[in-house]
Parts: sequence; C-alpha cells; structure tokens
Amino acid sequence: MSETQGGGEGFPPVPPPQPQPYGQFPAAPPYAYQPARPERPATVRLAAFAWWGAVLCWFLGALLSQLLGGHVAGSFRFTSSRSVRLDDGTVLTQSTQSLLPTPVAAVAFLILGGLWALLVYGVFRGANWARILLAVLGALGIANVSLQLIAALDAPGQNTGDILQVLFFIGVLVLSIFGYVRMFRAEASPYFVRRR
Repeated sequence: MSETQGGGEGFPPVPPPQPQPYGQFPAAPPYAYQPARPERPATVRLAAFAWWGAVLCWFLGALLSQLLGGHVAGSFRFTSSRSVRLDDGTVLTQSTQSLLPTPVAAVAFLILGGLWALLVYGVFRGANWARILLAVLGALGIANVSLQLIAALDAPGQNTGDILQVLFFIGVLVLSIFGYVRMFRAEASPYFVRRR
C-alpha cells in the first residue's frame, strides 16, 4: 500500500496553508475575563468621608486661628534682615519679625489640605498604597494636631482664634481617629487587596 497525503483511506488530502496577503494579521486572542470592580464597602466610604471632614476642620481651624490672631498661629513668624553700609564703613543690620501674611497662609493651607484630600481620594478609590501612606501620615498628623491643641489650650490670655482652633482641632482628632479605625476594619481589607 502506497503512502498518500490523505492516508489512502478515502479521506481528502489536506490543502497546504495559504499565505496571508500583506497587512492581514491573524485574529487577536480572545479577551481575558476580568471580574467587575468590587463594590466599595460602607466602611471605606465612611472612612473617606471622615478624613475629608477632618481636612475641612483642619483648614477652617487653622485659617480662623490665623485670621483672629490665635496664639498658635502667631507663633509662626518670618524673620527678615536688612543690612545697610554706613559712611564710615560699618554695616548696620536690622532684623524684624512679622506674622505669616494671611493670603500666604490661606494658599499654604489650601495646598496642604488639597494634597491631603487627594490622598484620601486614593483610599476612596481603593489604592492600597494610599491607605498605607495615609496611615503613616495620619498618625503623624494626629500627633501634630494634638500638640497644637495642647498649645492652644495652654496659651495665656486665650482669644477667639484660640477657642475656635481648639473646637475645630477636636473635630479633626475625632474624625481622624474614626477614619483611621474604619479604614482598617475587616470589611475594608478585601477592597484594598483586589484594587492594587
């Protein structure tokens, strides 16, 4: 029995592959199934809103303290020096201290608050790196706000700026701690594991 291309058993011969004309490519492989984005847990939503509320309280407390002459805001001073050469060759240097100008303070508070709010938005979207970074910076922020709160409470001759700063910074502490705890609840962890 002779060998044929079809095997000689009644099967038709297999045609040779046809060359593809230039510019035609084989079909793309099938699209891999990607599961839908997990739904945001309520704990993550509450944590983000608590952090955003803390940012707002911090901004208002710091700005009102600056505007109303609080003692903690008054402790941030710029020192400027001016040197003048006199006729006899001596140099006279004058140093002055002044408060941080209110427009500069407002812009600085807006920039810092905006960066913090963007970090919280990363947590809200489920970025695990943002949660870790917010945990570290949040702990440092809570310590900083606590120190400023103690300084405002301990200031001699408290004024309206100090009282408003104390009230808003108590809100910052409560909301920050609430957001911190909610961010690391067991219900929130799978949301951050899936969204890398």
